[in-house]
Amino acid sequence: MDFKNKLFYIHEFYNLSRYLFLNIEWNYNDFVEETGITLPQLRVLWILKVFQGISLGEIAKIGCWSSPTVTKMLKLLMKKNLVIREETVNKKLYTLNLTTHGHNLIKTNQIKKQDKFALLELLSIVNKDDLNSTINQFKSITVHSNNFYIFKYIEKVNELGLEIDLNGFNTNENLILQQLICFYNLLRTFILTIVNKHRSLLSPLNLTYPQLRTLWIIYAFPGITSVKLSELAYLAPSTVNIIVKNIYEKKLIYKEKSQLKNSLFLYISDAGEDLLIKEFDINQKSFLIYKDIEFLSNNELSQLNEFMLKLNLALKNDIVKNYIEKTFTVIEKRLL
Repeated sequence: MDFKNKLFYIHEFYNLSRYLFLNIEWNYNDFVEETGITLPQLRVLWILKVFQGISLGEIAKIGCWSSPTVTKMLKLLMKKNLVIREETVNKKLYTLNLTTHGHNLIKTNQIKKQDKFALLELLSIVNKDDLNSTINQFKSITVHSNNFYIFKYIEKVNELGLEIDLNGFNTNENLILQQLICFYNLLRTFILTIVNKHRSLLSPLNLTYPQLRTLWIIYAFPGITSVKLSELAYLAPSTVNIIVKNIYEKKLIYKEKSQLKNSLFLYISDAGEDLLIKEFDINQKSFLIYKDIEFLSNNELSQLNEFMLKLNLALKNDIVKNYIEKTFTVIEKRLL
């Protein structure tokens, strides 16, 4: 029973965290894209602003990206005249610095008090003590996963006011907003660390992480449409179409055509269910991907889940509760 409870609390915590992160990230990216760049590209600009002359490898570490991903983003940012690569005295080395345009774009993308932004929506519903307690738990998780280097970055982001323009907020609101920025960055680091770890474990199964998440959603919600799948997965419809096409070709799902309208209902196949069960037994039931949060007690996880659910519901992310219940019903069968 203790094992089952522990697995449920961890499953709940990860998915509440993941859905909250996706909600905030999706909202933030919509805001940023209006200025001609993506949120990850803006995050590179923040990192370069905070750590002048930082190396490509260090950018990748702080951003939880692969080096090739950072290289690709830097090329785009240089093409847009937002970043410049300058030679050092040692001609074999160079430093990456922001251009004037890069500095200005950071300022343009500062969230203002009047903007409709997820973190601002949480400002009025969070309790400072509960938020601080949650941040401390996430800091412990961050240390366990050896991501402690992120602390200096968060400190500088708040010091420079890169993400939110704190003008117009009162002293108490400023303190809570800085806590929320800290929480958001720790949350992002936690989720991407788990995702990157999980992704590497899926290679032997010939499965990608987005394909795995898609299979879980289809398993939990049989007969789901691609439109609804896109909404639940926080993925663009075009991305979902590619994922569905790939897992259909692998015979992991099957489709049924609606007789009422021109749409398809998606169901997991026997092969897809077998693959999910295999992946669960190898990587999740053993806590292999959750090693960095295994130290948390059931009581600590329960308190965290209560707080995380409150934040999800405040952002109208209520589908996450249904998703967790449905997916754990599937998982529970493996524990009988």
